[in-house]
Amino acid sequence: RAADAGARQHRTVLDIGIAQWAFDRAEGAGLGTDTLPASRIFYLPLVAPMRTRGVLAIEPEQRHWMLIPEQRQQLDTFAALAAIALERVHYIEVAQNALVNMESERLRNSLLAALSHDLRTPLTSLVGLSESLAGSRPPLAPAQRETAMLLHHEALRMSALVANLLDMARIQSGEVKFNLQWQALEEVVGSALRASGAQLQGHTVRTRLPAALPLLRFDAVLIERVLCNLLENAAKYTPPGARIEIAAALRGAWIDVMVCDDGPGLPPGREEAVFEKFTRGERESAKPGVGLGLAICRAIVDAHGGRIHAAPSPLGGAAFVMTLPLGTPPAMPAPETEG
Repeated sequence: RAADAGARQHRTVLDIGIAQWAFDRAEGAGLGTDTLPASRIFYLPLVAPMRTRGVLAIEPEQRHWMLIPEQRQQLDTFAALAAIALERVHYIEVAQNALVNMESERLRNSLLAALSHDLRTPLTSLVGLSESLAGSRPPLAPAQRETAMLLHHEALRMSALVANLLDMARIQSGEVKFNLQWQALEEVVGSALRASGAQLQGHTVRTRLPAALPLLRFDAVLIERVLCNLLENAAKYTPPGARIEIAAALRGAWIDVMVCDDGPGLPPGREEAVFEKFTRGERESAKPGVGLGLAICRAIVDAHGGRIHAAPSPLGGAAFVMTLPLGTPPAMPAPETEG
């Protein structure tokens, strides 16, 4: 009890305001200094190479000790060594945490890649067999054909989920080779709309692309994957009949490509979280998916030197904006003249 009472007494003596001043300015304050010299305590900041790590509060038995240059020099040296020690402890913890996170991520990606690879072959067979079954001759009875089509649809959905898992693992491991070519944005938008046609049924889809857009340098297959993921995401989280729009706009040395809808939008504060792996737009959602589509989009766009973010839609729902650099397309060869 006596020790606790002594600790409380010292806490009441310490002036947090003076300590904060010394910490913020990395200067000594209190006893023996020009700042509040009437204080009984000397506040000495622990200044490390990267930042100030704390404040050492000293209440000497003899006040005149703080006026002795040798005594002050010893305190400064002690404070510097203590600050360096604290900083080393901090960075050791940071390095250990980073190493654990990197190893955990590597193991998770290896596991995902192995599982996805092993599941892809039987799923491909299942997709083909179910399609053959639905179109077999003589024709199946209506109830049997409906069952076969449902099996085919679910096999396609599972195959797409496995493809997402495998692609995420490949992108993060650096195994994906980018085929960067100068090409028209309109073409990849059209191919993405065709590829997502089944998921977009029942929705009103509109494109708004400026005329005479410049050529962009990107991997057409991967950027089509980004647009397909964004379109399918919009279709998944909006009711039937909802409007979905693809728009583009030039902005300085960049181009913004936006996929937006008039659905319910994103939950407040989730605009950045939805890009994390295994994160869904709606918690505990019954909608299919494992929460990798937007993470794959960000990984692909980042690899192209661009950015992608979520924002409120001008249509009233959610919007996802992909920003890509324009670059300088190569000059077109001069036409040959007849000689």
